[in-house]
This record gives sequence, structure tokens and C-alpha cells, in this order.
Amino acid sequence: MTIPIASLSARRKAEVLSFGILVFALGGLTGVLRAQSTPGQTEQFEVASIRHSGPNDGRASEEFTPGGGVRAVNVTLKMLIRMAYDIRYEQISGGPGWTDSEQLTVIAKAPEDGPVPSEAAQQELTRKRLQALLRERFHLALKQETTAASGYVLTVERKGHTMTVADNPGTVPLRQVGRWEIRAEGIQMSMFARFLSVHLQATVEDQTRLEGGYTFHLKWNPDMSAGQSVNSFNGLPEESLIPAVREQLGLRLERQKVATDRYTIERAEKPTEN
Repeated sequence: MTIPIASLSARRKAEVLSFGILVFALGGLTGVLRAQSTPGQTEQFEVASIRHSGPNDGRASEEFTPGGGVRAVNVTLKMLIRMAYDIRYEQISGGPGWTDSEQLTVIAKAPEDGPVPSEAAQQELTRKRLQALLRERFHLALKQETTAASGYVLTVERKGHTMTVADNPGTVPLRQVGRWEIRAEGIQMSMFARFLSVHLQATVEDQTRLEGGYTFHLKWNPDMSAGQSVNSFNGLPEESLIPAVREQLGLRLERQKVATDRYTIERAEKPTEN
């Protein structure tokens, strides 16, 4: 998958890259499912290495590795928090300045023994392991609050949606195939809402009541009539994305107050390298 990020700020680049790797590339790992850990699976990594990134480590990347591990390169602590708690950048506040500037590389391996959980349960377990790692190695303490904030509600238009019901979920449910173009194959509406949340930078609550997977092609174009250049847009322009969802998919995005989790960093310490 290729995501155009040349025009994004550093903060938005990290957000797009993180979501692209964790959701698009991993196929069934939707990034929005919640499941209980499989009995017998420890909520600790078997081994974890943390070090400061070097000049040759390349661009920032995050991924869950097979078996329940984590590989994160050139990431900040706030990026790791987003990964561990499945949240967006704007949902995190507080903490010393280094939590959003110092780049780290984290390689963590999961225990090999124990039953093999479902993909959804595996992802939830990996997040819990990463949360435990952040508490132990960074002495991270977070305060979580849920408040009503400006966001969107995703519903079906009165005439009904125009998407195709998929027989089976796609191995890669969502692909970015152009600068402002995606193809979905057997995607669940919860994942699509997550996609919209990331790029609209606000919580999108799925109220479509649509179950199963859906296939569609969505293409939108920003309005250049005001003399804006292509590179002036930060992410996916709301002005064109929202009507495209309505006109092409038969889904409606309406601004409303929605429940949004906020996380405040109350304590964080630099980890000792190993």
C-alpha cells in the first residue's frame, strides 16, 4: 500500500503511517475490534529491546509482528501510546517534551508457548503487552477521561447504501490506490469508521447497524476553486471526503457530539537502553 504523505505535517505523517501499517497491511487486524485475551496467554512480552534510533534507521514505522510481537522504528513515546491504546494523536495530552520528539526503536517478542488466539484476540493481547511494557520501562501513568466532543456519526442514507455485500472478508480490506482514492474489499463498517476518524481528526461513531463486510471504491477530489495547491491540504480534505461518502456509498457523516476518550500523561520517564 502506498499512502501519499509528502504534504502532511510530521504529526499527520505519523498518524497516517501508523494506521496504514497496523490496519491496512495486516488485513484482518482491524484496529477497532475488542476481544478478551485467550486463557493461558501471558500479558507480558518474552523479551523486549528499547534503544534510541540511529541516523540510518529509516523512516518511522510501526507493526504488530506474527505471534503477538511489536516492531516500532523511529517512533516517539506518544506514537507508542497511540499504538498501545488504539487512539489518535489529538486524544493524548500532557507529558514532558521528549515524549513527542525523541525517537526510539522498540523490538518486542511474544512468548511462543500457549494456544493460538483469533486475530482479534491476538491484537488485543498484543496491545495489552505493549501497555504493560510502557508502564514497566517508561513508568508511564495515564489518566483516562471520556468526554463529549465534536465528532461525526456514520449512518445509512434513507435510500439505502450502494456498497456490495461481501461473501468473505478481504485479506487486505482497505487499500489506498491513489492520492484521494481507496478500494475496500469486505471491510467492516467499524474499520471504515476508524479510517474516517484518523483522516477527519475526530471520532467517527458507527451507527450504520450494518454487519459483515462490504466492498466499494471511493474516490474524492479536493476543491481547488479557491486557488489552493494540492500540497496545501493536510490529510484528506473534509470538504470533499464527506460528500463523496454520501454520493458514492450511500452513507452519511453528520457532525454531532460523540463520546471521545482523552488520555493525559501524568508521568513518563526515559527508559534505560538495552
